[in-house]
Order: sequence, then C-alpha cells, then structure tokens
Amino acid sequence: AIEPIPIFLIGLAAFWYLRTRQRAQASHARRIVPNGRVAACLGGFALVLFTVFGPIASYDGTFLTLHMVQHFILITIAPPLILLGAPMTLWLIASGKERRRCVIYPVLHAPAFRAFTHPLVGVFLFAAVPLLWYVTPAFEESLGNVTLHFVGYAIFLFAGLHYWWPIIGGNPTRWNLSYPVRLLYLLALVPIHAFLGLIFHEPDNVIYEQLAVIPRAWGPGPLLDQQIAGAIMFIAGEALGLIALLIVSWQWASHEERVGRRLDAADTSNEWRPVAYRERGR
Repeated sequence: AIEPIPIFLIGLAAFWYLRTRQRAQASHARRIVPNGRVAACLGGFALVLFTVFGPIASYDGTFLTLHMVQHFILITIAPPLILLGAPMTLWLIASGKERRRCVIYPVLHAPAFRAFTHPLVGVFLFAAVPLLWYVTPAFEESLGNVTLHFVGYAIFLFAGLHYWWPIIGGNPTRWNLSYPVRLLYLLALVPIHAFLGLIFHEPDNVIYEQLAVIPRAWGPGPLLDQQIAGAIMFIAGEALGLIALLIVSWQWASHEERVGRRLDAADTSNEWRPVAYRERGR
C-alpha cells in the first residue's frame, strides 16, 4: 500500500538536500560537492523509495526473501549512497557562521554526542538492529502493523547511516579512522551477515508461523523461502564486505602513493635549493 507520510518524508529529505546544496554553493566560488556525489545521494533517496514502495514491497509481507532484500538495501546499500553527497557538510556550510558557532558546534562537541557517534556504537547498531528485529517478536508483529513496518524501515536506515558515517568521506565527524582501523571496522560486516544467514538457513522448520500460513500464488514454499533468505543474507553480506574492504584498501594504497609523491617532491626541492641560491647570486 502507498503510504503518504513516508513518501512525503523521503521527498522532503531529497528537497532539503538540494536546497541545502544550493545555499552552500552560493557562498563558495568552487563546487563543494561534485555532481557525481550529488547524483549518488539522490540515487540513495530514490533507492529507499523504490525499496519501500516498489515491487519488492508488494510481497515483503509474504516472502521472507524479499523482506531480507529490503533490509539489506536499507542498511548496507542506500546509506553509503546518501552519505556520498556529504549532506551534513553542506548543512554546516549553509547554516552560516553565527548559527554554527552558537548552536551547531556546541552540540557537535558535547560529550553525549561524541559518545553516541562513536564508531563502536555504529557497529553495535549494525549488529543489534537486525538481530533484535528478527529474533524478537518485532518482525512478526510488523507483518500485521503498517506503522511498525515503516518504523522498522526507518530503524534499519538509521543504523546503516550510523555505521557507514565514519567510512564515507566528506562528512563531519569527531572520529577520524585511519585506513587500518577502517579495514578492521569493515570486517564487522562479515560475521554479522554470516550469523544472520545461518539463523534462517539452518533450521528445518519455519520460524515465523504467520509466513507459514499466508497463501502464496507463486514462489517458493515457506521453508525454502526462509532458507533462500538466509543464503541471500550470507552471500550478499560476504560479497559486500569484500567489496568494501577492496575499496578501502585501494583508497589506502592511493593515499600512500600521494604521500610518497609529496615526500619525493619535497626531497627533490631540498636538494636543488642550494643550487638555486647559487644561481640567484650570480
């Protein structure tokens, strides 16, 4: 069913982003966020809209597999795309010096905010949200409660944004992770998705009774559907973790190469400086 409030909120978020970028850009001669990153951010909002209201959503209360695909998109794919657009950096710039000094910076430097935005909190949310959603009665209750269903979407998206925030560059953070720490941080993806996958793939019985009795005109039966959902979570989670690790490894290597070139250039400059002085004195 099409729910107007979630659609309005997603559209409002996209409008706020574009408006904030316009205001931030007006005070800078150079482009703050490249167009490609802007497109990625808008694509992230569009992906959330498609995931929540597209063809997948029509059967997410019937097939656990499709619900698992939604969960995977909302917590691991859409958040990095949104964060690539650097929405908080644009907001800080667009807010103006006075508001930043009097309102925003005191909040950002507050101990409570610093503690809540700690990367370990992101790892905890990334692991705890799916586990609590599927292990407790929350998921089965959401099948018959539209409001709880959409609250679940929002919680998954929030957990994903919190987890990916320290990894995606361009956003203000009090926690600057070095590249080795980023690799360790991303390794948390591997056991979390693997454990979730095993929860659904290994049992010989259907975990959620409501999904077992819902009529299905097509698709796999309840038990096979549950096992496919577990396999998707295991395989897709491992694949995404590997891709993220490769990307960060490539960024690390590129960073080291740039640092090496700067050091070589500095050494060369120091070697030729006395010669330049001698040439100038002639």
